[in-house]
Amino acid sequence: MSSESLRQRQGLLLLLTLSFGYVIYAVDRSILSSVLSVMETELNLTKPEVGLLGSAQYLGVLGVVFLSGYFSDRFGRKKIILAGVIMFTTFTWTIAIAQNFFWAFLFRFLSGIGEGLFWPVAMAAVAETFSGRKGVSLGIFYVGFDVGSVAGLAAGAFVYTIFESWRYTFLLTPLAGIPVIIGILLSRNNLETGNKMISGARIVIKKNEIQAVMLFAFLATWASVWQVVFLPYYFYKVMHFGVLPSALLSSLVLLSGAVGKVVMGRVSDTIGREKVLLISSLLVVSSFLIFFFVSNFEVSFAGALMMGFFGSSVFPVMQALAAEYAKGAPGTSLGMTTSSQSVATVLAPAISGYLFYLGVGRALALDAIIPSALMVCVASFLLIRRIG
Repeated sequence: MSSESLRQRQGLLLLLTLSFGYVIYAVDRSILSSVLSVMETELNLTKPEVGLLGSAQYLGVLGVVFLSGYFSDRFGRKKIILAGVIMFTTFTWTIAIAQNFFWAFLFRFLSGIGEGLFWPVAMAAVAETFSGRKGVSLGIFYVGFDVGSVAGLAAGAFVYTIFESWRYTFLLTPLAGIPVIIGILLSRNNLETGNKMISGARIVIKKNEIQAVMLFAFLATWASVWQVVFLPYYFYKVMHFGVLPSALLSSLVLLSGAVGKVVMGRVSDTIGREKVLLISSLLVVSSFLIFFFVSNFEVSFAGALMMGFFGSSVFPVMQALAAEYAKGAPGTSLGMTTSSQSVATVLAPAISGYLFYLGVGRALALDAIIPSALMVCVASFLLIRRIG
């Protein structure tokens, strides 16, 4: 076997290992969603405590994503990725023994720190390994989250049905973390080498392009996160579908997003990432208008599929662009973009939930259309900078 073939095989193994790691994080989030109401009853949680428990992992992620990316550039990625997977695995197991809100929140928060250590560093490793094909490679990595989201809902319901206890559901996900740990330990890709002479974080963040990508990351997450959190509820409450049809329709939208990440990631490797971001952003705005304001269901749902496809496709393209703008410090730049995403992930569901609480129905469209329209402005700026 030639050295080039061996290098490609090792790169593919690393991509599959890290993508499976991302599957695990998504499975865990979906499992929590599937058993949260049961936990509320058994642990005697108040409504504010339910909300805090749902946010605990996001808060843990937000606390470390930037630092994990930065330190991985300086000291290497392998140890940080391993620490993240081990920490997530350990504290997800311990959630199963939580007896009250305090311990459930603490273990959930600590597992979120594990995810925050893994997420930007794994993307930086993928971007470096597939430097000429960052878009499609990061698209494949991101698909792990879509696979995990669907699998988690099914796994949570299945385990709970068998054992009739939410505690057993949190014993399932960490088992899948073991092969990820083994795969990373056996990886022969160069994940150890850091560069202590890289530009400081302040130099990277001062770049106008990096600032623009951070803003784009915030807006794109804001515009799309309600799909994951509230889309089934929207089909049920506003469009008056049953529970099962609402779940199935939402799953199709998530599936279209998974396809969009790989397809548009590959296109960005060919025609340029700034162009793809602008085209996708324009189509996201169009898809929201169709979905929210066209009364014919077939046309409206076509808009929903379009919304899923292009709304999700911007994420791997955006991250590949951030890695390129950083020039030698992809961990730092991806730590910045994931920090922006984490802030939006905490804020956006709260705003969407409040709009539902007010009973505004289709006025929720503004919560999606306004940030997606601003995405168009930021993507235009990036393209003009590239051309200029």
